[in-house]
Amino acid sequence: MSLKKYLLLILSFSVFCACLSGAPKGKQIAPGVWYFHDRQESIPWDIHVVTVCLSNPAVTVETMKAGNQLRALEKTSSMVSRFRGNVVAAVNADFFQGDGMPVGAQVIQGELIKNPTNRSVFGITDAKEPFIHIVDLDAFLLTPDNISYEISHVNGARNKDNLVMFTPYMGSESPANRWGTEMSARCLEGYAVNDWFQVVITEKSGLSGPLKKSTVIPEDGIVLSAHGKAKRFADRHIEEGDTLNLILRLLPVEDPIFTLVGGIPRIIRDGEISIEHMEENLYEEFRTTRHPRTAVAFDKTKDTLYLMAVDGRQPRHSVGMSLDELADYLKKLGAHQALNLDGGGSTTMIVQGKVVNNPSDAIGERSVTNALLIVTRDSNPVQ
Repeated sequence: MSLKKYLLLILSFSVFCACLSGAPKGKQIAPGVWYFHDRQESIPWDIHVVTVCLSNPAVTVETMKAGNQLRALEKTSSMVSRFRGNVVAAVNADFFQGDGMPVGAQVIQGELIKNPTNRSVFGITDAKEPFIHIVDLDAFLLTPDNISYEISHVNGARNKDNLVMFTPYMGSESPANRWGTEMSARCLEGYAVNDWFQVVITEKSGLSGPLKKSTVIPEDGIVLSAHGKAKRFADRHIEEGDTLNLILRLLPVEDPIFTLVGGIPRIIRDGEISIEHMEENLYEEFRTTRHPRTAVAFDKTKDTLYLMAVDGRQPRHSVGMSLDELADYLKKLGAHQALNLDGGGSTTMIVQGKVVNNPSDAIGERSVTNALLIVTRDSNPVQ
C-alpha cells in the first residue's frame, strides 16, 4: 500500500470514529449515516433518530419545497421520491400556512426562496457547518455605476416604495399590481446567499406608465419589481442590457449558505436546555403539552447532526413529548444546539425510502411545506 493510500485510510477511519463516538447505537444505513429506533414502553414513547457525520464527503444535507412552489403542500415521502439523488433519510421541516407557504425562510442549494421572519432557522453553510439563528435579510443591488438600492423582500409582498425580487418559486408570473416598473433578468451563474451574484436585465416594462401585462418570471432568472421610490430609481438608473450585482445576506451568518429551513422554537442553546418559545411568540401550552415532535440538532463539534421524530397522540403506541422532554432527550444524545420543527400530524421520518414512524393523522402521512433530506453519493447504501 502506498503512503498516500495509507494516510487516506487513517484519515477516513479517524473521521468515522469521531462521528461514531457521538452517535447512539443503531443501524448504519449509508456511509456516515445511522438510524435507530428507541421504543420505551413504560411511557410509552416511540422515537426515531438519524445521526449524520457531516464531515463525511459523501453526505450532504438538502432541503426541498413541496411542488417546487412557494405555496404548495406535498408529502415528505413524495418529495423524497422526486429528489434527483440518493436520499437515505428525511424529515418534515417548517411550520406552514394553509396555502403551503412556509412560516420561516428557506434556502435550496444556495437559493433563497422566502424571506426570514423573527423565528429560528436551521442551516448548513457551503463548508457544511451547521447553525441555528434568528436571521435578518440584508439585500441590495449595485448598478453598473455602483449605485446601490435595497431589496425589501424575496418572493414577498411588494409594498409602498419597495424593490422586490421574484423567483420561479413564486410562480410563472409576477404577482405585483400594474403600478410599477418590472425588470426581467437572467442569472449568469445561479443564485447565492451571503455571496455576490450577477444578473443581466433582458426586459424592462412600465417606464412610461402602468404595466400593460403581467411579467413572466424566467426559469433561469428573476424579476425585479419596483414601486414608488424604487420605481423612480429603476427608471433612472437601470436599463435593458445592464449587468447588476446582487447580494442577499442572512445575518448574522457570514459564510455562503447552502441549506436552510425554519422552525419554532430553539430548544437547546450551547449545551443547555433553553425553550425559547416566549422569545418566538408561542404560548406556554405549546411548550408543555405532549405532541408528536420533529427536531434537528447538532453536537458541540458541529460534526454530528441529529434528526429526530417522536410519535404522539396515540396512547397505546406513543404519547408524544413536551418541548422540555424533547430537549432533554436530544441533550442526552449529545446535542449542543437544537431546534423544534413542525410536529403534530406533520411529524414524518423517512429512512431508505420508507416511512418508519406512525403519523398521528387518521389518514396517515400529512402533506407539508418542505423537508430536510440526508443525501449520499453512494448509490449502494449499507444494508
